[in-house]
Amino acid sequence: MKIKKRNINIDLIKCIAVFSVISVHFFLNNGFYDSTILGKNMYIMTMFRTLFMICVPLFIITTGYLMKNKELNRKYYFGIIRVLLIYFIATTMLILYNNIYLGGPFTIRYLIKSILEFEQGYCWYIEMYIGLFLLIPFLNLIYNNLKTKKEKNALIVTMLLLTSFQGILNIHHYLIPDWWLGIYPLTYYFIGCYIKEYNPKINKIYNIILLIIVLIISAIININLSKGSTFSWGIHNDWGSILNVASSVLVFVFIHNLNLSNLNIKLKRIIIKISELSLGVYLSSAIIDNFLYHNYFKNINFMNMIGYIKIVPLVFILSISLSMIINFFYKMINKYIVKNIIEKNLNRI
Repeated sequence: MKIKKRNINIDLIKCIAVFSVISVHFFLNNGFYDSTILGKNMYIMTMFRTLFMICVPLFIITTGYLMKNKELNRKYYFGIIRVLLIYFIATTMLILYNNIYLGGPFTIRYLIKSILEFEQGYCWYIEMYIGLFLLIPFLNLIYNNLKTKKEKNALIVTMLLLTSFQGILNIHHYLIPDWWLGIYPLTYYFIGCYIKEYNPKINKIYNIILLIIVLIISAIININLSKGSTFSWGIHNDWGSILNVASSVLVFVFIHNLNLSNLNIKLKRIIIKISELSLGVYLSSAIIDNFLYHNYFKNINFMNMIGYIKIVPLVFILSISLSMIINFFYKMINKYIVKNIIEKNLNRI
């Protein structure tokens, strides 16, 4: 593990992102979305659910940050193999779990169908990422060929107008077009490129204050639109909403600008390890969630933040353990099969 070559701040952001994923899924699995949003406990739960929506945006911003300079060539496309293999292994494990523990089907045909349709667990992100990965060289051509910071600011603002501002402006009235909302990953990707290039800095105190203000505004909107009924999911709180963009960027910039050089070496190793395992943690947490929420602890009420403290760290630790198993199989396949294939193809270039 070459710590000196790592950007420990980016590793920490990935750790926060994957922990936030597991935290968001806490609300998916504890009955939150079927409960009435009313009373102090549910308001607090709604605020925390609002906070943890930074999870997916942080991952995509990180992608833009790390892949800003990737170019269109054959070698680039081999970079998707790791993601696809981890996805294949994690999906196979999930189907095996469903078969052995829940009595679900397990055939080669069913496995292939599940993999191709991204229908198991939390695999929607992989389907999105594959498309993003294929577009990245072309997105980089767009971004890197803009000559000035002013032009790049215009690109970011344009993307926000297409995918994000609707989260506030269109709540009650249709004020701006919302046809392009689905391309919000591109907005986050370009933001990641922008942060990589210009390294924007915000005073840490102001950053925290701004983040708190954004979260309070977002939570108030969520509570008011859901009060007295079940949680209202819409453009105001979806992944691309301007409030989620703001909170995600503020968290990213804050962590990115921290001085972590004096961090304990053992803690750095833990952060890097979790960062490396984060994709497997994300995917394998579907197994842990099902086992703990719906089987092992099925008669326990987790509809409060004490319940969150009891179960989310446990899901996180067990998901890391499963991800280590996934990573072991990935390394074996990569070492004895994939590398040989890649080397043969690269020799032909």
